[in-house]
Amino acid sequence: MKRIISIVLAIVVLFAFAAFALASGEDETGNQGSGTASGSSENVDTDIGDYSVVIDSCRLAKDYEGKDIVIVKYIFTNNSNDEATSFMTAFDDEVYQNGVGLNSAYVLDDSANYSSDNQTKDIKKGATIDVEVAYELNDTTTDIEVEVEELFSFDDKTITKTFSLK
Repeated sequence: MKRIISIVLAIVVLFAFAAFALASGEDETGNQGSGTASGSSENVDTDIGDYSVVIDSCRLAKDYEGKDIVIVKYIFTNNSNDEATSFMTAFDDEVYQNGVGLNSAYVLDDSANYSSDNQTKDIKKGATIDVEVAYELNDTTTDIEVEVEELFSFDDKTITKTFSLK
């Protein structure tokens, strides 16, 4: 129940920030950060329940306030018998830096080449979609650890990958 409330609140906040950005009409150019990240996979099995997720890559950028963020790219496949499912309703994704969970970031600047749209798009059985999720960083040098688990499951299976931001 706590996860459902968190998801609903995250959606409301996301839409509120988007509405604010559209209403303000401000030009937020030049916020894109630079940097690359390399990763190592701790788990090679990508199946979680009726789904498959690959923690593919990450890149550094800036949020709407100019703060450092990391954008993690996931590859999501729906293998379930459900008619359609979205990444946001299938998985609980967390990113840690020094063992501390990172907050979601809000990127409104097109220069970051970021689109959060695929997080909520439903995909049918057998379909695959690239999903990007942004997180606020504590710093741009400490490794991050990405963890994904099925949102509603009795299985404790977690897919993990560590990225070096250096």
